[in-house]
Amino acid sequence: MILLKTALILALTSATPEAAPAKPGCATTNIEVALRHLFERYKDGGTLDVARDSGEPITPQFIAESLKVRDVPNGYALVESPDLIETYEAALFKNPNGYHLVVVSSGASVSHTAVFKCDAEGLKADNTALQLSDADAIQLYADAGLLKANAKKGLSEQTLKDWAGSIVTLALPRKGRVITIKANVDEPAGVYGKKLGTVDYVDGRFVVSSLAKKAR
Repeated sequence: MILLKTALILALTSATPEAAPAKPGCATTNIEVALRHLFERYKDGGTLDVARDSGEPITPQFIAESLKVRDVPNGYALVESPDLIETYEAALFKNPNGYHLVVVSSGASVSHTAVFKCDAEGLKADNTALQLSDADAIQLYADAGLLKANAKKGLSEQTLKDWAGSIVTLALPRKGRVITIKANVDEPAGVYGKKLGTVDYVDGRFVVSSLAKKAR
């Protein structure tokens, strides 16, 4: 009987498949943890090309010390440091399968946006999640009523096409799931910072809408 039990245990043990190796995890509702995962996966912040003036690496301690705003319940953070040329806004947009982490950098006349996706496969760049071409951005200006046929009387389409920096910037929500698109040109006076449209996070997707309420 003992021999039979031993044989049965051995048979069951050999028939049990080996556990699959765990995939890299990234699921979290803590914005600081999400940023740490980002810089563990992408040392320079991916397409943001984050670098410190000192040349030292972006460490979890540096992130923690640079968080000017850390709003965990709403998944929002503002990162500023004398060792960074630019300011960074970050926000988590949660969905049933994980979340999107959006990071916007702003400095001088240039604004960059990077989007990362967290799901069962881990954290990876999602370069197609939030795309806004120059033509789309110009149309947002038109829909907002900011373009004039005569350049001498206001902002023209040609001025936007010739602009050296970014013509739009994204303002991430401190609370909620709606990103605000704002004008990022400072000529003529009064245009900078004007609202051009919104980006709504719906069913795990980013949907761009102009002030003319045309979903794009």
